[in-house]
Amino acid sequence: MSLLDELVESDFVKVSRSLDVDRFRSIEGLGEARSIPIDAKNFAASFASLKLKSCSIHLQRTFPRILQMHYSTTGAIVGFTMDDAASLIIDGVEARAPALLLVKGTATCEIVEQRANLLALVNFASIDDRGWPGDADSAQLIVTLPDKCQALRAMVGDVLTLASHSPDTFAQPNVIEHVEESILQAVDLAMAAASPTHEARRLSLSNYLALVRKLDEFVAVNAGKTLYSADVARQLGVSVRTLHNAVVAIRGMSMHRYMRLRRLWNVRQQLVRGESPQSVKAVALVNGFWHMGEFTSMYRELFGETPQQTLSAARNNTDSQS
Repeated sequence: MSLLDELVESDFVKVSRSLDVDRFRSIEGLGEARSIPIDAKNFAASFASLKLKSCSIHLQRTFPRILQMHYSTTGAIVGFTMDDAASLIIDGVEARAPALLLVKGTATCEIVEQRANLLALVNFASIDDRGWPGDADSAQLIVTLPDKCQALRAMVGDVLTLASHSPDTFAQPNVIEHVEESILQAVDLAMAAASPTHEARRLSLSNYLALVRKLDEFVAVNAGKTLYSADVARQLGVSVRTLHNAVVAIRGMSMHRYMRLRRLWNVRQQLVRGESPQSVKAVALVNGFWHMGEFTSMYRELFGETPQQTLSAARNNTDSQS
């Protein structure tokens, strides 16, 4: 069992376990998130949150997805993986332990997770005079030493376990303040041993990052329309090759696969609502899928069920609530 599986709700710890990808909700208090699943089979996302006086701790089991995360904090958010096997791509840069994500103020990150990960995020209301690197309203990956990263993981794990299983301890005078200071010191030590990831690499990705965001905006504005790569590239003022290279760098997959994932997710969201009398075929055609056999196969591979099963379940749920 992982740490998240062992946690139980208490007066301090809140635990949320999502039953399926359609009812998954993002962690509150960190900002706004938009996810597109890469693989929704065997879905088991969940998270636990601990709110203290000047910071909050969030432990999350994620799922394979593309995530656009708009972080927002009055101080700083520090994120890190809870094991060495975890891996994700943040703004085109692979983030493996002992890397930390440091967000100050508000910042948007483009994240790709090819597998489920166990992640921790600590949101500090204020970090005045701590001397952590980075500018205001920015996000960056910081590489620290393995032992400092492990110490931070252990500290967060111990705090969550104590708050979950021994909440009476947290109710004692000054205990929360002492806990917060211990967490800050663990982050201080990790930051002191850290160095930013190679700046030249980040600069080379900045144009690609901006281009992918323009692509997403263009797709959102033209929802329901059939989009061809050459037309999209022309509208964005770049070549198809440049657009493809940007998507590969930021999303970790080809432009064709990325656009297909977006369209499949749009189909599912329309079917889950179950409001339209339209058939599966009509919804598929609106989203650019004309080969029904291929469409059904891709949908089943991504979500573990056929589109007709999704629609039937949604309609049955609607009927039961009438």
